[in-house]
Amino acid sequence: MDHREINRKWYTSFDEKSMMFTIETGEGEDIEIPAIYEVCGTCDGKGSHVNPSIDSHGLSREDFDDDPDFAEDYFSGVYDIACNECHGRRVSPDVNWEKLNPELKKYVENWIEDFYGYQRECEYERRMGC
Repeated sequence: MDHREINRKWYTSFDEKSMMFTIETGEGEDIEIPAIYEVCGTCDGKGSHVNPSIDSHGLSREDFDDDPDFAEDYFSGVYDIACNECHGRRVSPDVNWEKLNPELKKYVENWIEDFYGYQRECEYERRMGC
């Protein structure tokens, strides 16, 4: 799984004005979670990254040796696109853990862990042809 292609939207919605995430629990209840902006973890604050369709499954030294023009274009940013996570803003919302009480903190940690666990499971199934 290439980190640039992972669905990172573990929440239902994000309100930039109030800096709150909302998650729907499935039990008819919405939970609001305070947010802060952090440097984007996908592009490391650059706002762009190489298009995953170019190198998500890896490149070898031979790829660059066989085509020097490709190597020059690759390293000069020709294949860069706006970041899939922050869309060029260089920051992305993250949970403001300091504002959560211990009970809600544990709930949110489990929620996010379950979300990414499901994403991994789906990727494994795709690799198996399911």
